[in-house]
Amino acid sequence: MARVRLFANLRELAGASTVEMEGSTVAEILGTATTRFGPDFGRALLTAQVWVNGDRVGMDAAVPAGAEVAVIPPVSGGAFVVQSPVGLEMGLVAATFGILFLGNALSLAWFAVLVVLVASVWVLDLTGATDRRGLPMANAAILLAIGGGAVATYRWGEIGMAAAAGGAVLIVLTASVFRPLLRPVDSFAAGVTVALVAAIGTSAAVLLRLRSRDETMIFLFVLTVAVVVSWFSDRSEMPLLDPLVALLVGAVFAGAVGGALWAPDLLNAIGASVAAAIALVAGRNLGMLLRAGGFFTQGAIPGSLAYFDGALLAAAAFWSILTVLS
Repeated sequence: MARVRLFANLRELAGASTVEMEGSTVAEILGTATTRFGPDFGRALLTAQVWVNGDRVGMDAAVPAGAEVAVIPPVSGGAFVVQSPVGLEMGLVAATFGILFLGNALSLAWFAVLVVLVASVWVLDLTGATDRRGLPMANAAILLAIGGGAVATYRWGEIGMAAAAGGAVLIVLTASVFRPLLRPVDSFAAGVTVALVAAIGTSAAVLLRLRSRDETMIFLFVLTVAVVVSWFSDRSEMPLLDPLVALLVGAVFAGAVGGALWAPDLLNAIGASVAAAIALVAGRNLGMLLRAGGFFTQGAIPGSLAYFDGALLAAAAFWSILTVLS
């Protein structure tokens, strides 16, 4: 017996979000579900994607007793997610990083404003993807955490960053009091996690710019190279590296090059870049889990800014290690 979770129109057709089904494979379980819920349900399954215990699988995959099977149609971020055209996708990536480079070149105040803008757009993209797969989050509270983190850090430095982290949790908790939709533990946990990452990452970016324009340039260079290398690896029909491995390699390589060009201490820059590389992978995995409900490295990920998922976490790691080593 497996626990089957249904999303979007599948949930409506079945009249339940969770059902128990017999079957030893995905195909058997879906066949049983079609028999129980009718031909309309069966037609909706044709374009859905299936995860077993968090792993995306095919129809022949075995389903152990007690497993959790998630069936997600396209509208929820399922098998046939519509990706942005390549030109549009690359344009979004280029515009995002271009804005950050511009802010760094102008002034601390402009950099803080543009970091808040970019982080807010990313959060709206992320929460839009989670909403479509039935995982609502307190997006307004998260946006407040981003703005509050930047303002508090700009005014009070590291103390402001600490206050922003605590405030992010309180804001999401308060939002769940007024909106019953946000009270389930999965929505609350996801909202708190994203709010913390957003507030701390935004604060760390401001602290990094307070510390040094050149070191901020190194971080932005690391982030840009890592994302571009990972994007090309993901898009290539015969990639030399897994996209996440490419993310790691690109970040470390860019850290060495950027450190040689702009850093007062090359080894410190490389160490901070290694930390940022690890955080980028962790952030991308978190983004995959939230956007699509599982960890995987192939196929479309819902949303237009999925490649930016690890950026704020990387900013926190880069600033932290640079501060410790300096």
